[in-house]
Amino acid sequence: MVRTTEAIVTHFWCSLRAFTQLELMRASELIENWYQPQRELSLKIARDFILFHLEQKLGLAANT
Repeated sequence: MVRTTEAIVTHFWCSLRAFTQLELMRASELIENWYQPQRELSLKIARDFILFHLEQKLGLAANT
């Protein structure tokens, strides 16, 4: 959360820039929708987390 005027303005412009970038990516057909980058990142993080903990707890070697 931001409370100062400067922080609010910065947040607004960063949000606008992110939206613009997502729209350019969608228009260029690099992504299908705005949620695709987040979904792909979340899946990668979850996969890496699970593999790391399997390796640590079970002594398994991750096959990546």
